[in-house]
Amino acid sequence: MSFTERGIPVDAVESRTATICMNASNESRVVIAARGFLLIVDVETEHCTQLSFPNGHFEYPYDCFSSGNGMFYMGVGNMFYVVDPFHLTYVDAIQISNRDELCGFSYAENNEGHIYVASYPDSHLYRYRPVERDLVDYGSMDSEQKYPSHMAVDAYGWVYLGLGTTKKNIVAFDPHSGERRTLLKEELRTIGLGQVRQAIDNQAYALIGEQWVRVEQGIVIERMLDNQIPDSFYTGTSFDKFHRQLQGEWKLLSHSLSNHELALKHTETAIVKVIQLAYKSTGAMLSTFVTGPDKCIYGTSMHPLHFYSYDQQQLTNWGPQVIQHGFGGNIAAYAVQGNVLVGASYPEGRLHLYDVTRPIQLDETVEQMSLLSAGQTHVRNPVCVTSHIEIHRPRCAVALRDHEHVVYGGFPGYGMVGGGLCVYHLSSGAEWLIPHTEIIAEQSTVSLAETAEGILIGGTSIETPGGAEPKAHSAYLYTLDLTCRTVTKRLMIHEGIREYSLLLIDPNGWIHSITSCSKYVVWDPHREVLVREVDLSAWGKVVREGWELCEEDQCIYGVMGNAVFRITLSSLQPECIAVPHEEITAGFAKLNNELYFGISTHLWSYSI
Repeated sequence: MSFTERGIPVDAVESRTATICMNASNESRVVIAARGFLLIVDVETEHCTQLSFPNGHFEYPYDCFSSGNGMFYMGVGNMFYVVDPFHLTYVDAIQISNRDELCGFSYAENNEGHIYVASYPDSHLYRYRPVERDLVDYGSMDSEQKYPSHMAVDAYGWVYLGLGTTKKNIVAFDPHSGERRTLLKEELRTIGLGQVRQAIDNQAYALIGEQWVRVEQGIVIERMLDNQIPDSFYTGTSFDKFHRQLQGEWKLLSHSLSNHELALKHTETAIVKVIQLAYKSTGAMLSTFVTGPDKCIYGTSMHPLHFYSYDQQQLTNWGPQVIQHGFGGNIAAYAVQGNVLVGASYPEGRLHLYDVTRPIQLDETVEQMSLLSAGQTHVRNPVCVTSHIEIHRPRCAVALRDHEHVVYGGFPGYGMVGGGLCVYHLSSGAEWLIPHTEIIAEQSTVSLAETAEGILIGGTSIETPGGAEPKAHSAYLYTLDLTCRTVTKRLMIHEGIREYSLLLIDPNGWIHSITSCSKYVVWDPHREVLVREVDLSAWGKVVREGWELCEEDQCIYGVMGNAVFRITLSSLQPECIAVPHEEITAGFAKLNNELYFGISTHLWSYSI
């Protein structure tokens, strides 16, 4: 019995926003942030320089910013970095409060050249002075909203933050006096993000309801017409966005480290020029994966989303375009129904179908469109068939025994509490969305299994990863009768359990689960008794989709952060059969006598 490294399925990284820096000599650099490094591009020479984060720091940035004098600013974890992109040096590396998970959620610059930066999840506001090279913490601007996504500074030095997500807010703050005001009335504080914007002349603007207004010293000065609203300093959305723009004939069109491309467009001729981005990476983190109906392993990477397969001999990276509307997230849950591999992806709770007996097909030709009119359901393969914001972050999927339906569930969108459950009919496309209010109110279904009798078993979570605060105190197991579409039982095994992360049903009909606090529990639904409970916390963190029932061996195989384990059904005694050299981060598939799992960016297996 031994470990075998199978390789890096996806040798790519994701652009984590970018910015254009311009110095006093009118030289320009495009700086692209990535996990663990910056890529600094001279668009004149097309030369790329890779600049690693100091001290081996290897986390994801969220956003970046360039000042008026061409310096580059970025937060990574709880580190704040200042970079001179022309001399390729780090000017400052400052650690902020340990309370903050992420520095650099939004930025702004005042007319003195001071840089303001906001953090997640406590929404602290910091000020950095480049000359003094000091960082001041002004405290939290909103004790409830975790996402300070927009920032502006007016000519008088007042700072404005647009926050969310459960109750959007716009906070005006005077750094000199410490005065803080909320600009939104309570009835306008709906789910979403407050929006503010800064103009070149340091005028500040805020979106109050549906009306843009100009603000000064924390007060609304005037209402603006649509054509009076200044353009944003930012172009694009999410991690594809960039701050500022190139001067001259060539403008930055897009950047993609995943595709190794930076695109420029000529302002007069509209010619598009592509600069090839050269960099070295350790690969992309792996998400959940699964054994397909053709006995290949399928999965995606996370940030960027690339679809890959492993046929027990060769890894194949199918690239970023295969998963329709992938948006840089990942497929987080799978099910197999006949020849169809079903995947549920983040963001937006999209459901993808991949017929493994057909070749991958992205484009629809005229001839192929005629097949659609002749009755064929889909030409594209894989194809996205639906999406639900109520399942924005999928966590589980199951193929039903009727060979016709799949069910998937997970967490809802930003600012929401309680996720839905979708039952999807593969051949017709008919679907049925069950809201959390009809399952377990204010909770999300994160694990699923089906009994031999066709009863759906679900495990819930009270967590709210989209910025809201949990409203429940204990997670549940439940049974759902799909014929009458009704939850028939709701079971709280113990108070205080926050999540039933993993779930399966053995041949006896017993329900096995591992909770988010690494408790292994076995419930007999016939006698309604707890059969077994074991603390597995010494084995590390729970790995999503991290176990599998093997009826042939009459046991459960699985992985946790620090263990490859086996649970024999006759004894229900978890046994660590191997300890990995590094923490296991993704799982899980059993194929023949190999157990497959991910360690960071690498695919590994353990032979049994």
